[in-house]
Amino acid sequence: MMIINILVALAVLIALYIGYYLLSHLHKTMFNISVQDDPRLKGAAKNGGIMFIILAALGVLALIIQNDILILVVLLWMTAHGLVVEFAILNVINHKQR
Repeated sequence: MMIINILVALAVLIALYIGYYLLSHLHKTMFNISVQDDPRLKGAAKNGGIMFIILAALGVLALIIQNDILILVVLLWMTAHGLVVEFAILNVINHKQR
């Protein structure tokens, strides 16, 4: 059970970092694209950042409560959300280069 707690704590730290990165780049450039000028990229970064912060908070709650189902749901949700945000950002980047 200890390894699960370590993995959840690592996932929480990664989610916090990604959420902070996405939210801190709303008025900067990301991948040579001005986030402020592209509404799709700005929406993906803002929604993705907020959701990663919420998921990190749920991860901390899961660690405190020690509920196996909540831990599993949080880890799966973090993975799925990361994939969706990555696809959304890659979609914007690929369509900008054409």
